[in-house]
Amino acid sequence: MVFSSSPRLSRAPQPASRITHDGPIRVAVIGLGFGSAVHIPALKYLDDTEVVAVVARRLERAKAVAGRHNVPLASDDWRDVVNHPEVDAVVIATPPYLHHQMTIAALEAGKHILCEKPLARNLAETRDMVKLAQTANVVAMVNHEFRFLPVRQRVKELIDEGYIGEPHSASTIVYRSSLADPHERPYGWLMEQDKAGGMLGASGSHHIDTLRWWLGDIHAVAGTTSTAVTHRRLPDSGTMARVDADDNFAFMLRFANGAIGTVHFSATAPIDAGEETTISGSEGMLIIQGDGVLFGAQKRDVQLRELLIPERLKPKLPEFSHYLTRPTIMLMQEWVRAIRSTTPTSFSPSFSDGEKVQEIIDGVIRSSAQGRWIDTRGTKWPTTVF
Repeated sequence: MVFSSSPRLSRAPQPASRITHDGPIRVAVIGLGFGSAVHIPALKYLDDTEVVAVVARRLERAKAVAGRHNVPLASDDWRDVVNHPEVDAVVIATPPYLHHQMTIAALEAGKHILCEKPLARNLAETRDMVKLAQTANVVAMVNHEFRFLPVRQRVKELIDEGYIGEPHSASTIVYRSSLADPHERPYGWLMEQDKAGGMLGASGSHHIDTLRWWLGDIHAVAGTTSTAVTHRRLPDSGTMARVDADDNFAFMLRFANGAIGTVHFSATAPIDAGEETTISGSEGMLIIQGDGVLFGAQKRDVQLRELLIPERLKPKLPEFSHYLTRPTIMLMQEWVRAIRSTTPTSFSPSFSDGEKVQEIIDGVIRSSAQGRWIDTRGTKWPTTVF
């Protein structure tokens, strides 16, 4: 394939259509932090995808990554690839405050999209993206790759099979130390509220998506956020900058089926104590420790016992330097199958799933500011429910 390496490409957007050329799906990766660590290795592993372009804020960074992975085009302007006719699909792995403009342009250009989470800065932007994706005749997915961890897939199977019976309650508790030291982790977009920074979006989005995937739609949310470490060191400087994005959060959920849930997350614990999720129902209980060990018990059991993960759920994949590359490959396999399908009417996690997650994130923020439960049933005028 001959791929232009022009530093600035001006192409008229093309109407969306199915991929008809022979050969792998040609993908551009926009954003080379997580994109370089996870997305590019995942795409290179798949037989049906080829990374043909990379984009970074700094051109030297883009060129370095392109050289390392033998990618034809490196650019510091995402418009170079979004409108390029030799790009079939884009991975958007930039900070979330950039997702909306990039996604809208990619959809208008007829590109298939895999976008990082959270989908956007707020629910209004997300709904805009979902609406256009529904009419663009493309496959638009959000990278909630945690769904593809074997232990979480096994929990989904067990719940669907009736292991816990009627769901009653779920709780997730996370204590991490990643943001405890104001000098070790420097100031960046993650610390800026107006750039959709904060751990509620960065990590809370995964927990919301997982609980919704397991237990169904969420009808109400109440919660709060806080910033425990209020100043952080600027990169390459000893100067301290003020942080206004959250590093701790907690929220309660009420599901459509009547179950309740809680998520309590801290990124500023003095030690990394990990995480644990418990799901309880009328017939049984499941407990996940970390993302690898599963315990369960039913009414007839004397005590909790470890439940083995079936081999069929364990991907036959090599080890990668980043632990999320393997579940991302599994998600990308679904993305590719949907793109190749003549009628891709059902794929998940979709932009609509991302919208539901964003609704809960926004609900936590509103609840924290207003001190009330937020109705997320989809009614036109949100009201208190208690």
